[in-house]
Amino acid sequence: MAENDLRGRALLGGLCLATAAYSVLQSLVVPALGVFQRELGTTPSGAAWLLTAFLLSASVSTPVLGRLADVYGKRRILLAALSAMSLGALTSAAATALPLMVAGRVVQGLGGAVFPLCFALVRDHLPALRRPRAFVVISTVMSVGGALGTITAGPILSILSSRWLFLIPAIVSALAMIPVLLLLPPGKPRSLGAKIDWYGAALLATWLGLLLLAISTGSIYPVPAAAVLALVWWRSQRRAEQPLIDLRTLALPTVRATNAATFLLGFGMFGSWMVIPLMVADRFDAGPTLVGLVMLPTAVGNLLIMPIHRRLTARQGPRAALATGIATAGLSYLGMALWHQTLTAVCLGILVMGAGIGLAFAAVGALVVEAVPSEQTGVSAAVNTVMRTVGGCLGSAVGGAVLTRSAGDAQYMTVLLLYAAALAAALLCAIQVPRPAVLTTESAVPLTGTA
Repeated sequence: MAENDLRGRALLGGLCLATAAYSVLQSLVVPALGVFQRELGTTPSGAAWLLTAFLLSASVSTPVLGRLADVYGKRRILLAALSAMSLGALTSAAATALPLMVAGRVVQGLGGAVFPLCFALVRDHLPALRRPRAFVVISTVMSVGGALGTITAGPILSILSSRWLFLIPAIVSALAMIPVLLLLPPGKPRSLGAKIDWYGAALLATWLGLLLLAISTGSIYPVPAAAVLALVWWRSQRRAEQPLIDLRTLALPTVRATNAATFLLGFGMFGSWMVIPLMVADRFDAGPTLVGLVMLPTAVGNLLIMPIHRRLTARQGPRAALATGIATAGLSYLGMALWHQTLTAVCLGILVMGAGIGLAFAAVGALVVEAVPSEQTGVSAAVNTVMRTVGGCLGSAVGGAVLTRSAGDAQYMTVLLLYAAALAAALLCAIQVPRPAVLTTESAVPLTGTA
């Protein structure tokens, strides 16, 4: 028992390292887009493809890799995703032209499956009573890693060079493979008769990619094609004997309500991460370093909320944690919309926002993977991740449009109130999540079992 407990803790540490590699890789490049624009001799729109290509690749590949993990083993696909992240990062680091660097970012996007796969592996290998803490730890690492990536990009550029923004995540990704290789057995496919719906995968990748492209570029032209292909995909999934995504699973009350809340939460969260730095830079004439430091309370809030999350989940379940987190984050947006005259007030709002978002997103992953059969945890967690990404893209686009069309202090108030309204809608969705059964000492798949 003690040995298995020790291996479980070591496994959780390895999964946290894998999550950190992806979260840092996701955020390190954003503050350096201007630097890459100058170094590669491209335009602002060209440099933006370093972010857009990564986002499109991660969103499109995540549900497909999630399904592959359910069929061929989560360990195999997690290792493949980490390998892709490392290879893609090395490619971008060596690139001397924009197309090759963008190609490397596309490969890095395959790491989008890392976060949901880590959640699915926790469900498979840890006892039920230990899962809530593991879920919140991994979610916290995801949030804190993203915040630290944004903050440390400036010092890395000053002390080293822009290429280290890719080399550091490449090294961390390679290191994260070691505990996965040592602590998880090779495993076997769940079913010898299981198949991958490649037709459904191609349709999903195409319509989702078109939708995200439309949101990212602000163009409506891809939308009709995306809508038609989405309808064709939906019909194909209903008819398929072994669909890529089981629509019946998505229709489960817990999954349906949680995914809706995740979409709206992503709308507000990612949008605010764009708007708040702009507001700080505009109102307080802050440079990149100060803006990064002002966003640091997001990570602090995530860390401070961990013990509260454990107690709340143990007593009331993840549903209560989700609702409480959404309400907390929503109140922070409302507070910053009304009181953003001083930097202290903004930092306090960001601290509360970080605590609320950390509480909510830790609960989101737990609700989804606990509500579905074990053979569908990978793809279900992946779909939830995509819902957050799509919501975030839309929130950023809508926030940017509002800022473009209005001027003065009122523009920030309008956008923050919009995000607060989105979280109010997310709270209504969270309330619709059925109350879960009380956790027991249910045994997990041993670490010597399949993965």
